[in-house]
Amino acid sequence: MKKNKMILLFLLNFFGYELLAKDSNIHELEKRVALLEKQVSELKKKSKDQEIETKWGKLKKGLNKIKLKKDIGNPDRVGKFLNGEEIWGFKDITLKFDKKGYLKEWSRPYTE
Repeated sequence: MKKNKMILLFLLNFFGYELLAKDSNIHELEKRVALLEKQVSELKKKSKDQEIETKWGKLKKGLNKIKLKKDIGNPDRVGKFLNGEEIWGFKDITLKFDKKGYLKEWSRPYTE
């Protein structure tokens, strides 16, 4: 009986340390995952900002609004004037088209 108790005590002691070690490893992995997720989020934001700058950097007067819509996507809001001109609003920029649908002017994007 004492032998069984000793074996049981030994096994509990041995596996107890192993469980603590595994818990420590899991905690370290969780920290690393959180750090990596933060880095990925920051890289995505930088990538998106660069993409926006690239798109807006290619703007020039006389571009067709249909082509622009294909390149930069649908505007957040659209306004039409009585004289036939049109204005498109995006988050960081506004585009103004003449009555024939060609880019007339735009506001520069706000960058931090």
